[in-house]
Parts: sequence; structure tokens; C-alpha cells
Amino acid sequence: MPQETIRSLAGRVAIVTGGSAGIGRLTAVALAHRGASVAVVGQNSERLAGACGEIRAAAATDSIALALDVRCESDMAAMAAQTIERFGRIDILVHSAGVLRPMGSGLKRIDQTSVAEWDHVVSTNLTGTFLANRAVLPQMIRQRSGDIVNLSSKSGRRGLAFDGPYCASKFGVVGLTEAIAEEVKSYGVRVQSLLPGMFLTGVWSQAGPLPAPAQLPPAERVAEMIVHMISLPPDTTLGSTIIEPSASQAETGWRGAR
Repeated sequence: MPQETIRSLAGRVAIVTGGSAGIGRLTAVALAHRGASVAVVGQNSERLAGACGEIRAAAATDSIALALDVRCESDMAAMAAQTIERFGRIDILVHSAGVLRPMGSGLKRIDQTSVAEWDHVVSTNLTGTFLANRAVLPQMIRQRSGDIVNLSSKSGRRGLAFDGPYCASKFGVVGLTEAIAEEVKSYGVRVQSLLPGMFLTGVWSQAGPLPAPAQLPPAERVAEMIVHMISLPPDTTLGSTIIEPSASQAETGWRGAR
């Protein structure tokens, strides 16, 4: 008999960082639809409660809201501990928490970028990835099973003007993910990264004066891809995968801005 090509997520336990909004929230709901229990992690308690309410309304699975900061080592340790206390295990981590630039900082060349602005982006996007992965890996290694998907960006393959800290952090996420994948694959833990291009997400609220391109695909496309990566059979990995709109957005909105 041929083996199943897509694994069921029913009964699995997932943590989604950045889960109160955007791609993270969509992914948390999508995982719940597939039968997973979900720990939703973010910093805004009100939005976290809303995400858990959406999960309860859409799926018959359990969820918890964890108001924690991915930049904080003790918070990430608490994330893993509270998930294990509630559900007994950790099967999935989707690390979606990230920031394009500090709110209100505007477009800046590297020589105009302050150390505080650099640290804010890198600590959220790269150090946060390290801390979140480090927190869940001991449990996954003990179980000898687990799936991690770290959200990078297409800017993790190509540097863009005025987004030096973001690009550097997202390049780092790809390298870190690939290193972790090599370290833990013998324990049955699969670690992959996804590099979204331009989709209609809340990141455009951080884009300063640049307009969003017209007719961007919805962020649900990215969430669907994350679920697919997790659902692949354990003998298959997509590594560091770019997902982007098929239609060209050249000379419109963000790409055409001067």
C-alpha cells in the first residue's frame, strides 16, 4: 500500500509566535482547523484573546493565549513550560513573530540608522528566532519528533535599500534555520524556513510612506503553505522555500516608488 502523502495534524500541539495578528493568526486558525491544539503567543493580550476566540468559533480544538515577548529568554522558557503543562507535549513551532522596522522610524540608509533601531529589529527577528527554537527543542528531542517552521522573508535572499536591519535579520533566520535543521534531524525533528514575498499583510503599516502594491494575494496563501510544510511526511523537507505572488507587481506601489 502506498504511504500517505499528507499527515494528519489531529491531536498535535502547536505553538505559534506572532499569533495574535497577520500570518501568525491565520496560521493558528488553520492549524486548529486541521485538528491541532494551539498555544497563541504575542504581546497584545486583547488581540491574543481575539485570536483564541476565533479558534474556538472555527474549530473544536483547545487553545491558550500566552502574552510573552520573543526577545526575552525567560518568556520563551515560560512559553515552552506553559504549553507542556497545558497539553503535555510540543509537536509544532511556527515562529512568525517579526517586525519590518520600529514603528515611526521611516526609511533610513544604514548611516542614518541608530543602534537602537538596529537592535530592535535584529533582537525581534533573529534573536527571537533563536530563543523560541531553543525553548522548544529539548522537548522535541525527548519526543524524537517535531516540526519547526521559521518565517524569514524573500528579503532573506536579496538585500533591499532602506531595510538593512530587516534584511540582515532575515538572512540570519535562513542560516540559523539551516544550521538547526542539520543539528536535530537525527532526532526526528524537522526544521524548515519559509520566505514570503509580497502578500497583503499588516507589515505594510510599517512601510512608511511607500504604498502597498495593487492586487496583492491575501496572507492566507502563506498560512496554507506553512500548514502544508508541517503536513509533509517525515521523510521530506522543503528547506528554505520562497513563496511569492505569481503576477508581477513591477512599477506599481512599493516597487515603483522613488
